[in-house]
Amino acid sequence: MNETDADMGAVTETPDDRDRPWTLTAAAGLFWLLATGLAAAGVWALAQIVMGEVDTASGAIGIALIAWLAALYYWFIGRRLLRMHDIVAQAVFQGLLLLPVGYYLREAAHPAIGLAAWALAAAILGLVLSGPTRRAVGFGERRPFGAGE
Repeated sequence: MNETDADMGAVTETPDDRDRPWTLTAAAGLFWLLATGLAAAGVWALAQIVMGEVDTASGAIGIALIAWLAALYYWFIGRRLLRMHDIVAQAVFQGLLLLPVGYYLREAAHPAIGLAAWALAAAILGLVLSGPTRRAVGFGERRPFGAGE
């Protein structure tokens, strides 16, 4: 959006969210939802220690730490997507990691949760690999490593 002056034309440029495709915002939102869930899982692990429901406190602390580190990483991916930085490869990799998770959940007598993990993987991959998202972040525009001018 531009502010204009009658004599000078456009005098200021302000960032506009209309340049960001909805697929990019939705993908970032999915990663932030995953980050929120993992942060909550870390809090739940610590709550289990307080309630005395765990056999080893160090194991629950380790689970909480891993959950919080993963939540931080997912938050970082969502932030980079929202800022339209090229992080498509890492987002695709994280989406693909959900496929075996869904398979083993289905095998462990949790078919609905396994299908939900597959649906989440499909949504992440579809949103991140869509044309508007790839164009917005500039995915594939760089020359290969070692290519001369």
